[in-house]
Amino acid sequence: MFVLHVEIKPKPSSQAALEKTYLETFLPAISRREGFVSVNLLRPVQDGGGYRLSIAFDNLASQQQWVATDVHENVWPQMENQCAEYSVMYYNAV
Repeated sequence: MFVLHVEIKPKPSSQAALEKTYLETFLPAISRREGFVSVNLLRPVQDGGGYRLSIAFDNLASQQQWVATDVHENVWPQMENQCAEYSVMYYNAV
């Protein structure tokens, strides 16, 4: 299984918009993809912490196919628009 974590620092006062975009736009779009396993947007418990978007696909090829779609090109910028900054880490499940 291939997993990526996106560490997200939302723009000031954009937390609610980020969560709404995730629930109403990103989640429905990605969950229909072949090879999709799971996605979670993790909200920090402590003040000042950033969000973590955890996405799992059956393999890297499935994830790359998702990234190459027009749907991704539409929904990811909507998520990105709520971010002051973000970084991505890639993992293979052991």
